[in-house]
Amino acid sequence: MKRIKLLFAALAAFSACAAFGAGYQIVEQGADNMGTAMAGATVNANNSASAAFWNPSAMSFADLQVGEGLLSAGGFAVLPSLSMRDQGSSGMMGDGKNGNCDVDSYVPNFYAGYKFAEDFIATLSITAPWGLESKYASNWFGHNQGIRSFLLTADINPSVAWKVNDWLSICGGVSAQYGFCSLSQWVPLADYTLKLKGDSWSVGGNIGFTIQYAEDGRFGFMWRSAVDHTLKGHAYINGNKMYSIKADMHMPDTFTIGFYQRLRGDFNMFAVMADYSFIRWSVFEDLTVKGLPQGVSIKEDWEDTSRVSLGLHLYAIEDLILRLGVCYDESPVRSPKHRTPRIPCADRLWISCGAGYTYENWTFDIAYTYIFVFGNREIDRNENGVHLKGEYAAHINVIGVSASYKF
Repeated sequence: MKRIKLLFAALAAFSACAAFGAGYQIVEQGADNMGTAMAGATVNANNSASAAFWNPSAMSFADLQVGEGLLSAGGFAVLPSLSMRDQGSSGMMGDGKNGNCDVDSYVPNFYAGYKFAEDFIATLSITAPWGLESKYASNWFGHNQGIRSFLLTADINPSVAWKVNDWLSICGGVSAQYGFCSLSQWVPLADYTLKLKGDSWSVGGNIGFTIQYAEDGRFGFMWRSAVDHTLKGHAYINGNKMYSIKADMHMPDTFTIGFYQRLRGDFNMFAVMADYSFIRWSVFEDLTVKGLPQGVSIKEDWEDTSRVSLGLHLYAIEDLILRLGVCYDESPVRSPKHRTPRIPCADRLWISCGAGYTYENWTFDIAYTYIFVFGNREIDRNENGVHLKGEYAAHINVIGVSASYKF
């Protein structure tokens, strides 16, 4: 029973790190935005339907007439490389030496906007804003602390934007979010594999505004609320259902500001943009699990973080946009003792590029991002009879594509 309780402690770690953005956030929303490392997303620098997620109020300044709308569908292929180098781990370890845990993933998204009145636009985004997946070999040396971890979310977010006057638009929306998680690990001494599964529906909200301070410049703000899940499910021993469980999981609230400015005169082929995001990871203070013979509450003590993006557009020829961007994405993990083998988290630096081409009512976007994982990547974790001590090496390739249609 003690081993089962310790595994639920690992659920906190499972919920803590993602393979895509820092923490367990999936930042990649809109292939057009990824070309500038998400710079300009908050003000809809690309005048696309992806504003339905980032800031619906910014769509008020898109070139739409009453009765017209935008649809966009696409996704991202996330191709990570992530492995741990052992530096003196000890305890009841597995006999495997492979510390690789990367898993290739695909993240889809869908956005829509429709101008149903002169000053009103309705939007809809269907996205996966949070998620992770990792999988080690079943006998790797740290299999007592985790083998496979999987977190999936699906968020349905309708919103309405109101253009108050020529220069100001505001918006608000509600999201319904589904969360599912599963994790497995080896239980020493008892000699079996334990798997936990749980899911939940919860709700959140978003508000924002956009100011068009000049014909060729915009400033915007967006707040997305926290979404608190109570996952309900079961614990399985060697595939047999054993216990009904509950576990709290927190999706933090985020604050984002951004601006877009097209340059003038001899430089009017260029536009510059920037976004800043504040992610309130400190809401993830602990994990509380109920339903076991004895409850468990694990303190996590995460830090709030920032993300900063800078981007550049080059309007090379008519209907073609070239994009460049860079982003610094800060990790919420405080120290090696807080880091977990269930996809460890560290600071990230994005280098992005992309292009968009418009043909009649269609727009096609492609983007590529290389993510450096740097800074403190050490792990020094005691759990389930194993002291994991080492350092992770990681980098991530992300490819994004989308197609948009104006109707």
